[in-house]
Amino acid sequence: MDDSRQQRKTLLSQVMGPSWRDEFGDAVFADPSYREWQERSFEAGRSAAPRPLDEQPERRDLEALVPAWRRGLERIVVLACRGPYVRTLRSSALLVTTEVRDESGAYRAALASFAPQ
Repeated sequence: MDDSRQQRKTLLSQVMGPSWRDEFGDAVFADPSYREWQERSFEAGRSAAPRPLDEQPERRDLEALVPAWRRGLERIVVLACRGPYVRTLRSSALLVTTEVRDESGAYRAALASFAPQ
């Protein structure tokens, strides 16, 4: 790898952190359990009926979303995995699981917890 490509890779790693591939290697993506998880996630997304606009979590919990947005929230990243999990990512993003986003009280608490780093 030439110096400029290596420098770019190093800088991106510092900004974004390690990728899944960097963290676990390529073999994890060939693992049958990963493939099964991926298929379940895609199927759940395909089979889910679209919600009416008023039932969208961001519309439903707008009163909690606005203060987080004023504190700098620009992006909400939703993980399709089991269990509740919330984490602020850098200064403008919030990571939540689907379970948290789907339950109004939990989602409001997650939005209230957003604190830019």
